[in-house]
Amino acid sequence: MLYLTILLLLLTFICLYCLYDCVKPKNYPPGPAWLPFLGCLIKFMRLRSKCGYIYLVVQELARIYGPILGLKLGNQKVVVISTHDLVKKVILREEFNGRPDGFFFRVRSFGKRKGILFTEDNTWTQCRRFTTRHLRMFGLGQTLMKDQLVIEARELVDHLQKLSEHGPVLMHTIFDIAVLNALWFMIAGHRFDYEDQKVQEVLVVVHDVFRLMDPLGGVMSQMPFLRFVIPEQSGYNELMRIHKKIWGFLDEEIKMHENEPSDNPRDLIDAFLLEMSNKSGDEDTIFDRENLMILCLDLFLAGSKTTTDTLATTFLFLSVHPEWLKLLQIELDGVVGRSRAPVETDLPYLPMTEAFLAEVQRYLILAPLGVPHRATKDVFLDEYLIPKDTIMLFDFHSVHNDNTYWEEPDVFRPQRFLDEQGQFRRNNNSLPFGLGKRRCPGELLARSSLFMLFTNVVHYFNMEIAAEYGEPDLNAYDGFTLSPKPYYLKLTRRSD
Repeated sequence: MLYLTILLLLLTFICLYCLYDCVKPKNYPPGPAWLPFLGCLIKFMRLRSKCGYIYLVVQELARIYGPILGLKLGNQKVVVISTHDLVKKVILREEFNGRPDGFFFRVRSFGKRKGILFTEDNTWTQCRRFTTRHLRMFGLGQTLMKDQLVIEARELVDHLQKLSEHGPVLMHTIFDIAVLNALWFMIAGHRFDYEDQKVQEVLVVVHDVFRLMDPLGGVMSQMPFLRFVIPEQSGYNELMRIHKKIWGFLDEEIKMHENEPSDNPRDLIDAFLLEMSNKSGDEDTIFDRENLMILCLDLFLAGSKTTTDTLATTFLFLSVHPEWLKLLQIELDGVVGRSRAPVETDLPYLPMTEAFLAEVQRYLILAPLGVPHRATKDVFLDEYLIPKDTIMLFDFHSVHNDNTYWEEPDVFRPQRFLDEQGQFRRNNNSLPFGLGKRRCPGELLARSSLFMLFTNVVHYFNMEIAAEYGEPDLNAYDGFTLSPKPYYLKLTRRSD
């Protein structure tokens, strides 16, 4: 009788919990109905299978429920903000500038909140202040950075020349090391050779982790218990394998600095280690070795991946639109000539090139949902209540395709960034680096790297699709960002 009573109580509790778990908070934004434990995850995954991309799923749901979309995926409440005006309004509000604290966002940092990408409050403030100050000290936005980019552009051209002599070049990862080097000399004081096997192996798993996860942290953040039940199928084992590889690489980089300590820092790692030494007795400090590891991880991933993929996707686009390649080469030849390489001081005299790159960042947006935010308290948005700890996603793809601000947004048209005199005209409705306090801190480096590496390749090479490998697949891999699929180009050196 006792066991029966316990069983009935347990079943009653489960039923009541299931009913409770299906009830949306009062005034929660509209969205699909919720199931117990799963929320609307099943519907979401079905739509993802149909649409192929998460950002297309949220856009299809936004067409039904509106630009403030309320979801529950597993145990995560998620609100997606769409359209230019709403995104700009909401992303600037302080209460929406937290970061998620789910399983995925901690497992990458040893179960803690470390680094700069997924921290907030005092930890984030200290970490960002230290990072921006010392990146500037070691070159960001300075002549040293520009000089380093000249070296990287020359090395990239030479590398492409060698590869092209042996046949078509695999392009989707060809910019990895050049882009990483532009950042790494400020972080670790050195650059990598293109033949460096160690960094090549790490860069392979970097691409893997971006495809494995999505902006919400994947199913492991929505139902973290699955890592104990189906660790292989849930992606947990693969995620840990990838992170152990990257952690090992970063640990070696830090050890090289620890073995040669300096009171006169040569790079960001040196500066961090010096701070660790000076504040070794301070319990309330960000300066510990784990935080250094995750800061390097954040900069390594976020600082190189999007620029690399933007370049690879841009050349894929050029290969199927060769008319733009010719127009850009004509402009470069007229300004730069054939006797030298493009440099950043040429930029003001290359309005079509600058407009082309601005349109690339509007049209070929590779982080359509950006980096997730978190509501730091219960807050009303229009008539809707956003509960504390709700994950906030901002649909930047909708921002860059909002008919209110862009005429024919689905058409690639660099001329929209030119004025009547043919000079470059910045358009503040384009937000490729985000907005507000969470705006990308590496914007200066990303813009300079994109310009230098892109113009040097365009200036020195003609290119066409390698027919023997078939037509390239223009559909990107879905994941935390959109990543280009492998494709080959025939590169031919232009005559000087």
